[in-house]
Amino acid sequence: MNLQNKVLAGVLALQAVALIVAFWPRPAGPGIEQLIEGLEEPNVIAVTITDGEGKSIRIARDPFGCVLPDADDYPCAKNRLPDFLRRIVPLTTASLVADTAGSHARLNVAEDNFERTIDLELAGGAKHKFYLGTSPRGRSGHARLNGQDEVYLAPGLSAFDAPVREDAWVDPVYFSVPQDQVTSVAIENAAGSVSIQKDESGDWKFEGEQPAQSIDQAKARSLVSSATSIRLSRPLGKQELDPYGLDRPAATVTVRTGDSEERVIRIGARLGADGFVAKSSESDYYVVVGESVAQDLIDQNPESLLETPAEATPARSN
Repeated sequence: MNLQNKVLAGVLALQAVALIVAFWPRPAGPGIEQLIEGLEEPNVIAVTITDGEGKSIRIARDPFGCVLPDADDYPCAKNRLPDFLRRIVPLTTASLVADTAGSHARLNVAEDNFERTIDLELAGGAKHKFYLGTSPRGRSGHARLNGQDEVYLAPGLSAFDAPVREDAWVDPVYFSVPQDQVTSVAIENAAGSVSIQKDESGDWKFEGEQPAQSIDQAKARSLVSSATSIRLSRPLGKQELDPYGLDRPAATVTVRTGDSEERVIRIGARLGADGFVAKSSESDYYVVVGESVAQDLIDQNPESLLETPAEATPARSN
């Protein structure tokens, strides 16, 4: 290595050390305080999370946990909001990372450059906002209160822990029927209809006028699995809108159980890149379900359940 390269390498090494020193968490002094003074989990009545691309989600507390107000109060998964707030309440000023406005963009906690903004609404009307930035190590981030220059380490809280996807806040299973209770599954779509029922031995057979060939049991079980456990991408609300296309569904699935009860789910129109609209007879809510599951039901036909003929083995010539 010549002298010029050695000098250049030395300069780069010094720059790297300077960056590490500049952004290495350091004690904030003897007066360690709660990052959001006086914050208590039960006092938070709503949270709004926004990502760097402008997508946001609002979560509000209700007597049974929390709901998504923008989807007609679709219920959250149990304990989802309290678990999230328990990551925020303990944050303190113990580890100061930077204290100048010039550091904000580099740490992704600037007003126009951030990983997340988190807005908290408290009972009584108080509001707090902070920016969540880069992650210096696993499951931690940089946090800055709105209106302040200081940036602190936020142990246990990163952008990963503050999702803006609706399915991260709710129970993703929208339609579910225990498979061991299912006695028949019928699907109506543009291809016609297909109906299968379980016989006394537990095998699946075609019901009604269907192909005479035998059903492939593995394919039948796969269909039953798809038809009885459907996950949502996001909830839409309780109101049926024309673009949902459910006045003429692309597929209607009817699941019957041993108690002779029928559960029906309709698959409607494609809604952008999210997937297809769906509505279950068991729910007041319309939702979007993933494309792969919806398309499988939309395209299903009796022939797709038939056993694949075994390929003949070519005769060996002598």
